[in-house]
Amino acid sequence: MSKLFSVARLKCPRCHKGDLFVKQNPYSFKDGMKMPDRCPVCGQDFQIEPGFYIGALWTSFPIVIFIMALLSILLLVFIKMDLNWFFVTLTLILFLLQPLIIRLGRAIWINIFVDYEEDAIEE
Repeated sequence: MSKLFSVARLKCPRCHKGDLFVKQNPYSFKDGMKMPDRCPVCGQDFQIEPGFYIGALWTSFPIVIFIMALLSILLLVFIKMDLNWFFVTLTLILFLLQPLIIRLGRAIWINIFVDYEEDAIEE
């Protein structure tokens, strides 16, 4: 459950106290996706290697597919939306959710490689 907590709260995977992102608002045009180099609480390196978060694309992709599947069922089956409007709506919703999806993908990606340490403190 510690990995799920860290991902859901966008916290450091090592100490679960430090924030993964500089700003809390993912829609902040300035620094919305900026991450500190290290956790301010335990000192965990968030920039593990150059290009580390390119791998987060592999974790964001299933999130997008899941959202698309849910929206497809909701809009096409239950609401019975016209196909043209469906594609416009789907594109708009995914575009608006993109900052959240990117943050979630990065949080999942770093949690794959960094484990929780109960007594993690900055050394």
